[in-house]
Amino acid sequence: MARSETRVMTNTDPDFYPVVGPYLANRAVAKSLGGPVWDDPGKTWIVRLDEAGHLAGFVAVTGRGKVESLYTAPGRHELRPALVQAAVEAAGNRKLSAVVSHSRAAAYTAAGFTETSRSANFTTLHRPAQETTP
Repeated sequence: MARSETRVMTNTDPDFYPVVGPYLANRAVAKSLGGPVWDDPGKTWIVRLDEAGHLAGFVAVTGRGKVESLYTAPGRHELRPALVQAAVEAAGNRKLSAVVSHSRAAAYTAAGFTETSRSANFTTLHRPAQETTP
């Protein structure tokens, strides 16, 4: 049996569109997230594949330090904290922000984000730049 795999990708990766493409601008994914998923130049995607090689979830980090589009396949919500943590690691030590549905906020706070505001449907979170040790 194959093992699950976490991959870091950009839209220049030859596997990106075959793996993530079906989820971009997908109505069911947009409903789950509260808005559509778009790919943009400079975005880094953390993609989790299950044991069968199917997409189990993903999250993206923009060049401006936004962590967004945290999606998990139905029944795979337990992957959310690990995906956000992987996004933090991929982003390096820079300041990060996110605006997410309330149901996803706990995955961000587990990765060191702090809630800064809340609206009827979304939570805004920030994570300060991390100091590096020499």
